Amino acid sequence: MRRRSLLLLAGLLLAPLARADDGVPYIELRYRDSTLHQANLADTGHAHTLRLQLGYLWTPLPDFSAYAEGTKVLSLFGRQYNDTTGKRTPYPAEPDPPSTEVSNAWVGYANDIVGIRAGRQYLNLDDRRFFSANLWRQNPQSFDGITGYVKPDSSTTIGWGWIDQVNRTVGADFPDIEQRRWKLDGKLLHVDQALPLGSLTAYAYFVKNLTLAADSVRTEGLRWIGNAPIGQTRLSWTLEGAHQQDYANNPAHFSLPYHLVELSYGLPAISARAGEELLGGNGRNAFNTAYGSGHSFDGWVGVFSIPPHGLRDRYGGLLGQLPWQGLSWQVTQHDFQPASGDGRRYGSETDVGLLANLDAHLNLELQYGDYRADSFTVNQRKLWLMVEYRYGKQPS
Repeated sequence: MRRRSLLLLAGLLLAPLARADDGVPYIELRYRDSTLHQANLADTGHAHTLRLQLGYLWTPLPDFSAYAEGTKVLSLFGRQYNDTTGKRTPYPAEPDPPSTEVSNAWVGYANDIVGIRAGRQYLNLDDRRFFSANLWRQNPQSFDGITGYVKPDSSTTIGWGWIDQVNRTVGADFPDIEQRRWKLDGKLLHVDQALPLGSLTAYAYFVKNLTLAADSVRTEGLRWIGNAPIGQTRLSWTLEGAHQQDYANNPAHFSLPYHLVELSYGLPAISARAGEELLGGNGRNAFNTAYGSGHSFDGWVGVFSIPPHGLRDRYGGLLGQLPWQGLSWQVTQHDFQPASGDGRRYGSETDVGLLANLDAHLNLELQYGDYRADSFTVNQRKLWLMVEYRYGKQPS
């Protein structure tokens, strides 16, 4: 596997030298400097990691395409952080271990009515809570399987998929093979309907995990997103409700709720946002998000894998854009509580972010998270500085 990955990376390095009409190359370099503080550890963590992604998109015939992509993650300047391989445990964790892998390898057909894609691919559904490529991590998450869509009319899209493996963000070289990839039997159904105000989505995901039976779950839900102008300002909203239960070979038995309510209001330069996300828990089992994104939810510090009593995240803040260098910013305050149980407050977190688009290819980003523990884990602070260069665009 490692040799095949290296050969793919070498081939992709040569791809941009091919004739322009043969295809479209994609190149990404992302350097990240992570500074990690954890109250119960004496040593501060410093993680300097670099992600190199090389991809190439071929379009041999109209509507037909093929894409291959390799990802290489390097640890620079020593490894003064816990990359979760068990080799640097005195330091706080930043789960970005070195890795070399094939992150995409698919063929597909797509037009305005129907599409199908087979092979290794990213899945980013809705807000990426339940299925995501997890591109915040240096090693992305990909899925092996077949996905597709049908558009019976201009306002309706029916998406479907079958997945038989998830290749996880620990990377292809992680010591524990059962953490690298999970064998699945997953069926996904996703229907989008345009409305006069926004769009309505219905989804049903049935995932049997053959590697870790505890992650076999059935999830069904509805999601409504929309926005409306109010004078010079704009009101936007997301309303989502879901239900999850054990599925197939899962040895546990549970039935758990989920909801997300978020409102934002204001101008592009400055808007206010407030919301609540609830992931249910019964004291033994919690709502499962094993295949989705974590960093964009529950605070950036990432202290939560959902506790047995679930998680209620109430948050509010400000965000906006400035004309200088396409600068966007946000400040968010979170309050974390259990969804059920004795009601003890878990803690709170403040997140501050800045993103500057210097030109079409180069981005600079700063993120800072400060988690203050009450009854869950310990105080933690993380600061990330990122420089990202991109040439071309990954296929969506």
